[in-house]
Amino acid sequence: MTLILVVFIFLILIFPHELGHFLAAKASGMRVERFSIGFGPKIWGVKRKETEYVISLFPIGGYVKIAGMAPGEENVKDGFYSKPLSRKIAVVISGSLMNFIVSILLFSLIFMIGFEVVDFERPVVGSVIKGSPAEEVGIKPGDKIVSINGVKIEKWQDIAKFVQKEEELEISVLRKNSVLSFKIQPRYYPEYKRKLIGISPSTRFVRYNPLTSIGLGAERVVFMVGFIFKALVGMLTGALPAQFTGPVGIVEYAGEASRLGVVPFISLIAVLGVNLGLFNLFPIPALDGGRLLFLLVEAFRKKPVRVEFQEFVHYIGFLILILLMFLVTYQDILRLLR
Repeated sequence: MTLILVVFIFLILIFPHELGHFLAAKASGMRVERFSIGFGPKIWGVKRKETEYVISLFPIGGYVKIAGMAPGEENVKDGFYSKPLSRKIAVVISGSLMNFIVSILLFSLIFMIGFEVVDFERPVVGSVIKGSPAEEVGIKPGDKIVSINGVKIEKWQDIAKFVQKEEELEISVLRKNSVLSFKIQPRYYPEYKRKLIGISPSTRFVRYNPLTSIGLGAERVVFMVGFIFKALVGMLTGALPAQFTGPVGIVEYAGEASRLGVVPFISLIAVLGVNLGLFNLFPIPALDGGRLLFLLVEAFRKKPVRVEFQEFVHYIGFLILILLMFLVTYQDILRLLR
């Protein structure tokens, strides 16, 4: 079942990406010779007009073969290199743009379905840790904290300053229309490196209308892009450990997300979509970003870089990416074995 879910995830990620390239190429007057989902041997295919639509054996990627991209074909009338620079750039970035659009729609769907969020606006106890000071004195889930040491509590955040500063607390709670008072001593927990009394806030269910959800979905994608950039900078500077996930890791995450429910599963696909869209725009040979870099050089030089040189660089980049994928997969397997 997990394997089926993983194939489904790859299709949701790959198909829109390649469809973006395909539609942009068609709109730019380029001839698309092949639209393939997957790599390797063809297991199914059908030809419609000048385009062959193919499903290949390994569903971990895909490609759109546009006429005129091979060395010696630069002057093909309806080929890639025969079109204006702006159209070539549009075709190259359209795959990632489609990934971002799909992720916005998926995040929007999550906001429309609704989900539980931690309620920091109300000082209501959601859970009590077993064996904690709070449990020992009799505080229960559902209790609303109204005051601590005589000071009125309005939000959950107000509780923390008392827990960290005071040696003993007198907590008044509202329980079933009755106000109860408890004396409690915060306890230091070495694993958290702070004093706690052993309570956590309650949750509430939130849901949004479609228009608001789309706006929130777009905000989430923008946030994810910024978060990924910060994480990469952290890894490059050594502030964060280098952590990458390959197909094996995605299988693991897909299984966990599917067990947690529909919303976590949709969220996983949306997050992976943002990662795929952004990763493809990195200026790495064999990726869309590598082709975009050559087009930017063309814009600066006022003439294109030789196609033979471009294809050689992309070929080397492709081999390096395959090697990196094997290394990441090997690390994922070792992590699972541990």
